[in-house]
Amino acid sequence: MRKFFPATLKTQTLLIFFAMFIISHIAGFLIYEMSRSRTVLLTESIDLAARIAGIVDLAHDFQDTDRSRILSAAQTQFLAMYPDVTAPEEGDCLENEFAAIMLGEFRSTFSDYPGLGVDVCVRNLYQQPFPMHFVTSPGFDVLFYINFPDNRQYVFHAILPEGPSLFTDIALAYIIFVGVISLLVGWYLILRIIAPLDRLAGAADQIGVNIDAPPLDEERSKEIQSAARAFNRMQDRLRRLVHGQREMIAAISHDLRSAVTRLRLRSELLEDARERGRFVRVVEDMDLMVQTVIDFLRGIDTSEEPRKIRISALLESLCQDLKEEGYPVSFDCGDDSMTLECRPAALRRCFINIINNAIKYGGAAQITLTTEEEQAVVRIDDDGPGVPEHEFANIVRPFYRLERSRNSETGGLGLGLAIALNIIQVHGGTLSFSNRPAGGLRVEIRLGLYAGADGAAAGQPTASI
Repeated sequence: MRKFFPATLKTQTLLIFFAMFIISHIAGFLIYEMSRSRTVLLTESIDLAARIAGIVDLAHDFQDTDRSRILSAAQTQFLAMYPDVTAPEEGDCLENEFAAIMLGEFRSTFSDYPGLGVDVCVRNLYQQPFPMHFVTSPGFDVLFYINFPDNRQYVFHAILPEGPSLFTDIALAYIIFVGVISLLVGWYLILRIIAPLDRLAGAADQIGVNIDAPPLDEERSKEIQSAARAFNRMQDRLRRLVHGQREMIAAISHDLRSAVTRLRLRSELLEDARERGRFVRVVEDMDLMVQTVIDFLRGIDTSEEPRKIRISALLESLCQDLKEEGYPVSFDCGDDSMTLECRPAALRRCFINIINNAIKYGGAAQITLTTEEEQAVVRIDDDGPGVPEHEFANIVRPFYRLERSRNSETGGLGLGLAIALNIIQVHGGTLSFSNRPAGGLRVEIRLGLYAGADGAAAGQPTASI
């Protein structure tokens, strides 16, 4: 069912609002039409009884011949006289309020005429045997039996039609017109109500790129104000955590480097050259490990301010530098107008780690840049043996190496891809791996793009909610 139901909250809310509007209007019209039909029939019954009473009152004092002419002359399109109509069978006549109203009208009018009697037979239209071509809607078929004092009986036949349905009248156009207006007004109001949620989602994405982004505006409705305050408190705690971690890493880095430096100085005091060489190699390994671990813990340099760049320029510059150093690197850009808000130094470091892996284990790196669904897609292919699919989740783990030896010359420390993944995730992107059919590994990076040259990002947050 979710497959056919609108995905956005705005659309769902609008459809519910519109459905309730239409249902309430149709229900109101149905109730009104039922009441209206009864009122129309009651009014027609009273008018019809009054008309026939007036005709009978006029013809009462005349002889039979003149009376017949008067009654015949009183016929209209909707009222006919049938002198020889057979009395209806028992059970055909309805005892309803319309019959009672007309009988009451007759008895009140003819109370001064002794010997004058009136019978009324009300039947549903589908039971009437007369070909009334003027009937266009359901109602009642009525027979009036007028019994004069001279034992002559005259029978009038009439139709009490219900009024036409409102749904075939201007009311249908009214519902359509008001429905369209309600859709437009509802859409505007829903956008106003839902907009803070969009800004809240954008702000949540933004703090992944810039933890020092401006806090959300709290001058809104009570519910939105509460959500904005909670979000600002969360951002403040995250800011303190990140800055505290950076300060801690800086302190650890300083202490470890100082210790390594003292070890290097002490190694120079060793008299045995062979022992001194071994000690220096150990110190250098320690220095490399300390630097790599600190780089991983840092993830990215949070002191670097995010800014908007052309990602094609960053990749082109990086590939050009690698080519000048003699590395087999190629770059193909499908769209060089793509802009991205990021920390350029950190992102460059991410690409370098992945490209170095491609060169080291695959012999070469082919980089392509394309745009898909408002995302920059960077694919880095190599010509190596690839990676078993069950290892895709492992190769981004810190200190994990497919090459099991601990020789840094053949496998490094296993932190390059872990650092790259950390940087990509902080930028709100994704990192995935796949083996190419022709051989080699493909690394795919997806990052959100700016929508236009004016710097307005698609889906990017603002500083208010």
